Amino acid sequence: MNKEKYEAVIGLEVHAHLSTRSKMFCGCSTAFGAQPNENVCPVCMGMPGVLPLLNRQAVELAVRAGLAAHCEIAPSSIFDRKSYFYPDLPKGYQISQYETPICKGGYIEIALKSGETKRVRLTRIHLEEDAGKNIHESDGSLVDLNRSGVPLVEIVSEPDMRGAEDASAYLRALHAIL
Repeated sequence: MNKEKYEAVIGLEVHAHLSTRSKMFCGCSTAFGAQPNENVCPVCMGMPGVLPLLNRQAVELAVRAGLAAHCEIAPSSIFDRKSYFYPDLPKGYQISQYETPICKGGYIEIALKSGETKRVRLTRIHLEEDAGKNIHESDGSLVDLNRSGVPLVEIVSEPDMRGAEDASAYLRALHAIL
């Protein structure tokens, strides 16, 4: 096999927890280290008749990330239901954004070891809620829903990276912004 005729073309989708005290659509704590299923309520469990309320701080943090990444901030955005049936998703769907994300376009400037800089274009930054956590043990599996509903930003890049050096520099720059 002739490896020289192949080129790495890399785009990344990065999920980052937002540092909020409460979940995306309810007042449950996001504190790490609580006992399993301690930070849950009817809203984050998706019980019938509940009324979710959007976490303002999560929106503000997503907008700040978008501004730092030179994105276009949408004057309005819409949340979608992404349906999938896993034990760690009590509602049977994840609330996310796709068609109308809160941030569009933009770029992250990366510094390469050669001293050059390069722009990695972004497709979007959008808000979504995290799923729970499956815990597999020798005698069975358990589900901890404490992080179900924790606010996330998903940062989607264009396939502008051409190898491990680019990807590493991108993640370092993104980490510095966040």
